Amino acid sequence: MPQSNKAPKVPLAERVLDAETRASQWLAAANEASEAGRVVKAERCFQKAQFWHDRATQLAGNSDRPAPRL
Repeated sequence: MPQSNKAPKVPLAERVLDAETRASQWLAAANEASEAGRVVKAERCFQKAQFWHDRATQLAGNSDRPAPRL
């Protein structure tokens, strides 16, 4: 795939911060659901938190997978 010379619409630093924020929000929701005894909802929220944590790690370049091109 040819690499575009256009800058991304959202800077990488903002994308990392957004992913970290979303991970934290989902983790908080998971903990809240877990404390309320809502096991299924808690598990789903934990899965979403993990997805966003993995995304933030990848965007920051700290993953086994390569970071996205700028």
